[in-house]
Amino acid sequence: MRTLLHWPMSDTLCVLGLDAADYRLANRWGCENMLLENHGELESLTHSLDVPATLEVWPTIATGLSPTEHGVELDGVGWDNATGLRAVVRAVQLLPEPLHEHLADLKAQLLDGGYPRTDESTVFDDGTVRNWPGVTPCYVWEREGEWFERATDGDLSADEFVRRYFGTTGSCFGWLAGQSLSSVPIVGIHAHVLDHTGHMYARRPTALRRIYERVDSLLGWLRSRVDRLVVLSDHGMQTTATNDPDPGVHSDHALIATTESGPLPTDVLSVRDWLEDRIDAGRPERTNATVDAPREHLEDLGYL
Repeated sequence: MRTLLHWPMSDTLCVLGLDAADYRLANRWGCENMLLENHGELESLTHSLDVPATLEVWPTIATGLSPTEHGVELDGVGWDNATGLRAVVRAVQLLPEPLHEHLADLKAQLLDGGYPRTDESTVFDDGTVRNWPGVTPCYVWEREGEWFERATDGDLSADEFVRRYFGTTGSCFGWLAGQSLSSVPIVGIHAHVLDHTGHMYARRPTALRRIYERVDSLLGWLRSRVDRLVVLSDHGMQTTATNDPDPGVHSDHALIATTESGPLPTDVLSVRDWLEDRIDAGRPERTNATVDAPREHLEDLGYL
């Protein structure tokens, strides 16, 4: 008889930044893993545009500061500096498919993640964080942006786009589950899947619902492995399913959902304080790493 392994308990607070998860759609389509036990609508903010901008809101969530204060603003992005490199990208896309992945990685590295990052402290300073716009390099987001550009131009089929996207999304969820066992007080990761697919399927609610249901299924897997989980978004998405005037444009209907009990933050500026209040006060002290193997053997293996 096969024995199922028990996933260890952890006090680490796991934060999933689920870009463009719209609170109305999650409710309408019964996404119980996206909404968790305790959920509510989160007020976003606008700064450079008339609607919330991904690059500006995520560092606000992490720092608790406005875009003017944390310094990551759309007006400050050096789009012109990337024009030449994007032209090279388009040219090399004529080469065999296996080279495209390497090109996307190279572009992300040459652009240092593609976007500016804040110098201010964040809620993740005593933990770990990955692929968080305005806070860390976003090589995954850059690669997904390449796919979206190709799908928009008709150079990549919608089916292939979604297949690739769920590969990177699954990797993000798996990373968060793994980091929950790393004995840090808080971990965070950003996943962009509902933003690009929301833009793509804003007028096709049946297709968009399938995406939400697949993401919710992945969240069910994550939920079974993480004891303390927070899911939040930076904004929602206008769609025909919600009778919005501009389908495919960001909406103000962000969400926050958690396994934690009690009142929730009501806006993106107050998320950091709320998270810090819930970080385990009894977190273990960090210790220096020790390795039992002889150093000479490790040097012979080429590890050192």
